[in-house]
Amino acid sequence: MRQSYELHRFVSWLADKGITVISIDLHHDEGHADPLTDDFLPNHHAHIIVDWMDHATGKSVKLNANDCKEMQTVLAESLGMERGTPKEDSGIEGLGAIEYKEKMARENNRRLTAENARLETRNEQLELQAVAAEKSIEDLEQRRKEKKKALDEESGSALMSGMANLFGKGRFAEIERENERLNDENQRMKTDVARMEAQVEKIPMMVERQVRKTITANNEAHAEEISRINAAHSRERVELQSRFSDLSRRYREMESNDRRVIDNLRREKDTMLARMEAMLSMLGDKLEKAIRALIQFARSVCPAFTRDHKEAIVPWLTTGNDPKNQADFVKLFSRPFLDDAQFRKGYREMDALASSLPSVIEELEQPQYRGIRR
Repeated sequence: MRQSYELHRFVSWLADKGITVISIDLHHDEGHADPLTDDFLPNHHAHIIVDWMDHATGKSVKLNANDCKEMQTVLAESLGMERGTPKEDSGIEGLGAIEYKEKMARENNRRLTAENARLETRNEQLELQAVAAEKSIEDLEQRRKEKKKALDEESGSALMSGMANLFGKGRFAEIERENERLNDENQRMKTDVARMEAQVEKIPMMVERQVRKTITANNEAHAEEISRINAAHSRERVELQSRFSDLSRRYREMESNDRRVIDNLRREKDTMLARMEAMLSMLGDKLEKAIRALIQFARSVCPAFTRDHKEAIVPWLTTGNDPKNQADFVKLFSRPFLDDAQFRKGYREMDALASSLPSVIEELEQPQYRGIRR
C-alpha cells in the first residue's frame, strides 16, 4: 500500500467533484494464511471517510457512471495499480465481494483437492515401500535364524567330535577303584597327580578354543581343522591313557591310603563332572535329552526303558545313518555320571534299543491310550 500522500491526486479529484475527504486509514496488518503453505498473505486496504453533502443545497453529491469510472482510474494511477478492463470492453460482469470470496474459496478448494490427491498418492507409495521394507526385514530375520540354527548344530557337532576323542570309556570308574588302594608312596604320587591335574585343566580349554575357532571358518576349512584337532588330541589321549594305566598299576601296589591324595582326586573327579554337566547344554537339544534320559533310567529301578525314555532317546538315534554309532555317543557322555552297575544296565538297554529301532519307532507312532479301556 502506498503512503497517504500518494492519494493527494485522488483527494483533489474528489474535491473537484464537491466531495471532501475527512480521514484516510491505511491497513497493512490484515490478511489470511495460505491453506497450503501457511504463509501470511496480507490484504492491504484503506478506509476513507468523505463528506458527500453540498452544504449550499443540503443535498448529497451525485456521481454518474462516467464519474465512477474516472474515479477508479484516478485511484489506480495514484497508487500505481493496474486498472481493470471495463465490462463494456471485456463483456465480463464484475464480481461482488461475496461472489469474489466464493470464487476464491472454490479455487482454494480445487488446490486443496489436488494437493490431497498428491498426498494420497505419495502415502500409497510410502505404504508400498513400508511393506517392501517389512518383507525385506522378515527375509533377513529368517536368514539370521537359519544361520544361527546351522551354527548351533555345527557347534554341537564340533564339541561332540572333540570330546569323543578326548575322554575314553571307564576313566572315572578306574579312578574310583584306584582311590581305594593308595599306600605310603605319597610324595611321588602327589607330584604325578599335580602334573596330571595341570594337563587335564588345559585340555578342555584347548578343546573349547579350537572348536570355537573352527566354527567361524567355512565348511572345508572347518573339516580340515577338526581333523587336525582330532589327530592331535588322539595322540594326547593315547599318552594320557598310558600314564593312567601306569598310575593304576602303581596304585594297586600300594597298601595304605593317603587321605589328602584321595581328596585331591575326588575334587578332580567332581570338577570334571561339573564341566561335563555344563557342557551337556552345548551339545544340542536332542543329544542332551538322550544323555539325561539314559542317566535317569540307569539310576532308577525301572527294568527297561519306559515310553518317556524312548521318546527322549529315539530322536537322537535317527539323526545319523548309524543308530549304533549314535548310541555310542550317548553311552560315552553318560559314563562319568554312572557307577559300573548303572552303566552296564544302561549299556545293555541302549544297545537293545538301537538294534530294534524300526519297531520302536513304529511303537511310538501308535497312539497312547490312558485310563480304562471299554
